[in-house]
Amino acid sequence: MSQTKVPNCYGRNRRGSIHRSNGRAAFPALVALLGAAIVLLSVSARAQDKPTFVIQEDCQAFAISQDNRIVYAVPKIKRVKKVVIERDEIWTSALNGKQKQIVEVDKFMPVPPPSTYVVNSLAWSPDGRRIVANMTVIKAPPAFSEDDSAPPPSPEGTKSIALLDDDGHEVKVEGSKTRFIENATHGTWLADGVSLVYLTGAGPYNIVRVNPASGNQSTLFEGHLFDDVLWDAKNNRAFAVGKNLSLSSRLALVELDLLHESVREIARLDAYQGKMSLSPSGKWIGYFMDGDTIEVRSLDNPLKPLQASAGFGRFQWSRDEKRVLLKRGSDDRSNDLVWVGLTDETFTPILHDLQFTDFQITPDGESIAVTDPGKRILKVFPLQQ
Repeated sequence: MSQTKVPNCYGRNRRGSIHRSNGRAAFPALVALLGAAIVLLSVSARAQDKPTFVIQEDCQAFAISQDNRIVYAVPKIKRVKKVVIERDEIWTSALNGKQKQIVEVDKFMPVPPPSTYVVNSLAWSPDGRRIVANMTVIKAPPAFSEDDSAPPPSPEGTKSIALLDDDGHEVKVEGSKTRFIENATHGTWLADGVSLVYLTGAGPYNIVRVNPASGNQSTLFEGHLFDDVLWDAKNNRAFAVGKNLSLSSRLALVELDLLHESVREIARLDAYQGKMSLSPSGKWIGYFMDGDTIEVRSLDNPLKPLQASAGFGRFQWSRDEKRVLLKRGSDDRSNDLVWVGLTDETFTPILHDLQFTDFQITPDGESIAVTDPGKRILKVFPLQQ
């Protein structure tokens, strides 16, 4: 970057000695330079303040594909007699503003009976052609049931997974007796194009893989339970933390090959609080070792971790992998977003310390999508690295 020289208020008289001028000639030039700098900073700030794209709906869950398309769920409330139900629309949108509704509630879950489904999270397949909707489904009350012998539905509902293509057509699991994959969470498609993996249990978890086209299903790593799992779907792998992965029953961080069922231990852990996050290159993995400390390990040299002090929350990585963007607090509470330096522990707030309910950095690292508190309007901003 070129440097601008400020006019010097010193000069030489005819005898060669140095004298100090009154600065009147230099002052206007200095004011002009300062004014230009202020204008440039103001333009830069306005560019950062102004979203490039806004979805004016209540986006209670969203996900961004590898080609920067957004899939999002919009809750719709309906009263049927004395029963209030929720059923969520699902939409897709490109960053140029072209939107498409792919799930219409009355077609996806007709009334009667008045059943509820709430989309908890969404996930794209690595190729951007399919979507997983992780949902909570609450069946209709007994008064609306055609089967009088059926047990009453759980008021908490059933964790279920719906499989869709990017046009909203359902993908069925061959031979399944149920419409959705029930008692399952955190589903994601793998990059092999045919496999889906998901978790069962309330924690520790089992990992299950299914081929919807054939109906073949198996529990992976039989006999092993995992306290936490992070998918890396585009590489057909996952990272997991658990205690029963070795004979010593020590807490360990492992890499899992989801196609060949191989396990590679990365490191033994003295403490683990959660919130694993993989860097864009796939060479670094970070997590909270306690409520105040982010620990980062290189997958090539995992025995020499970096540690940075930060309040507990959820984070994603910068493109250069030297910082993480942190939203402190629980996932369901709004808070501001702060860049945390992993080596110098600097703290740099973004978007003027405004609070947001959720955020995701686009895969290309150039933009950030956030949802506002209250009505979760989704906004996309350019991301200053």
